[in-house]
Amino acid sequence: MPWNERTIKLRILRLIQPSTLSCVMEVEVLAISSRTKHAKHSILKLFDWRYATQLRQDYRVGQWTLYNEETYRAFVEGGDAAKFVSALEDDNSIDDQPWDTARNEAFLFDYCRDLHSCEVEAYNLLKDLQGKNVPQFFADVRFNAFPTQNTFFEVRGTLLELITGYSLADLAKYAHQSSWQRICDEAIHTVNLISDHGILNEDVKPRNVLIRTHDKDSEYEVVIIDFAQCRFREMDQSEAVWKHEKWRQDEEGAIGFAVVPFPVYVYKM
Repeated sequence: MPWNERTIKLRILRLIQPSTLSCVMEVEVLAISSRTKHAKHSILKLFDWRYATQLRQDYRVGQWTLYNEETYRAFVEGGDAAKFVSALEDDNSIDDQPWDTARNEAFLFDYCRDLHSCEVEAYNLLKDLQGKNVPQFFADVRFNAFPTQNTFFEVRGTLLELITGYSLADLAKYAHQSSWQRICDEAIHTVNLISDHGILNEDVKPRNVLIRTHDKDSEYEVVIIDFAQCRFREMDQSEAVWKHEKWRQDEEGAIGFAVVPFPVYVYKM
């Protein structure tokens, strides 16, 4: 359902848990414009503030309920949500009083919109790596959660290639130990390929590194997913400053830290 262009009809096959900052589903594409690249089975990733479990837990908002819906809808339809989100861009415009339910929901809505924009921008920068080092990006998905055209009810998402295989977090479970080093080296190489496109990924972790398997056990490809929490290199940013930012984030270390545990030393007194 790209904005103002085409309609996509999907059937949800399964919900991939846990829902963190987005809701991820395996879907079957039932109908789509012939101009849009797609696969029969794909991944639908929705940045839906209502059901992003981890996001709501992180900000201690609680579950989305009928009360939350009614309160937020009244906040939006009265024009207050637009004013509040605009004020979020200017910290001085927000008072220090605790937010009520409506403001919490508006904040999460705006946060999810930023996550979606970040992911779409990252995939646009990574066009030459799509289908190889990162999933193929099929469509920018948008629909309204309620029967209205108000954009503050809009849920945004992405339709992506489904990667079959396992995550780097399960490396020891699915891959022979003799291949661990090669796979980890390839994961680090892929991180650096993405970095060469002016992207600093703040969400690199083993579960976001997928090992695409083929018919032969010896064949594999490393695919990195999830780009909603990225920073992008500014046009006038020097190489030295960019390298320093990359060093501080340590994306390579984020892979190795979780894959290779620290040794534990026991000292006898």
